[in-house]
Amino acid sequence: MNIKEQIEKIVKNGAAIIAFDYTKKDGTVSRRNGIVGYTPFGERAWGVHSSRSIVVSQNGEEFVTVKTNNDAGESAVDGHAYKSFNIAQISNFTCKRGQ
Repeated sequence: MNIKEQIEKIVKNGAAIIAFDYTKKDGTVSRRNGIVGYTPFGERAWGVHSSRSIVVSQNGEEFVTVKTNNDAGESAVDGHAYKSFNIAQISNFTCKRGQ
């Protein structure tokens, strides 16, 4: 089962915490974690939601939208921010529920 299928299976039952390694454009890898499976909060300027967590960009790439748990900076309040991650750059995907 690929990552998109795993996410779709997870969000059928509501929100869940996931974790994954994300390879950035510069080649560095960071461990990310957050929540998927909430009601989408509106259309993206660069794509549309195809499910409660998957966004398809205008050029057809697929992204997972996550309420992150481990972010810092001005855009993150108490370590939380809504971010989208390219599914093609995700590895070592885990979720305790839904698999």
